[in-house]
Amino acid sequence: MKKYFTLFSWVSLLQKLGKEKQKILSFQTLSTASGLSRTAALKAVQRLTSRGYLIKLYKKNYANKFSLPSLEDVAMFYGKPCYISFESALSECGIISQMPQVLTCATTRKLQNLKTPLGEIIFHHLNPRLFNNFKNNNGILFATAEKALLDYLYIALNNKKLISFLDEFDLSQLDIKKTKKLANIFPRSVQKVLKNFLPT
Repeated sequence: MKKYFTLFSWVSLLQKLGKEKQKILSFQTLSTASGLSRTAALKAVQRLTSRGYLIKLYKKNYANKFSLPSLEDVAMFYGKPCYISFESALSECGIISQMPQVLTCATTRKLQNLKTPLGEIIFHHLNPRLFNNFKNNNGILFATAEKALLDYLYIALNNKKLISFLDEFDLSQLDIKKTKKLANIFPRSVQKVLKNFLPT
């Protein structure tokens, strides 16, 4: 076990990990890679954070300055299994024009929302039977346009939110037939709203 690890050695290690696309690093990963004792590694990580080489995301997980993760990367890492849906996916698909200020995700886990220096992530819990119809975009999972809309209606109804502004949604990106078929796995309350919302 090493007694010390120079700043140059740390920078070289972080750059190496960055080239390997290791954007989010746990304390355990850093401690093991450096060969330092837990106490020495903890002090080193604190110094690296204060100097900006690491950015603390949550608990003992850090963003690597030399390969900064996106907020979407953080969501995939923290919320796994999860996919981006609701307002964030609807905006990405062009169904809503306003860009949400937070990243909205669906997960089968019961997670607390996460605030990081990179932004805030909102997690909505879905029953495992509803956890489907997403696509993989370089490791980032996005709901299809149809699923994002249905997820949004489902959560809005569960939370008793007003959904009177649905007529402002741009449905041109939707496959109407696919949306209606996919709605069959959702509660009848969602199907009822959808029936009044979609063109016949």
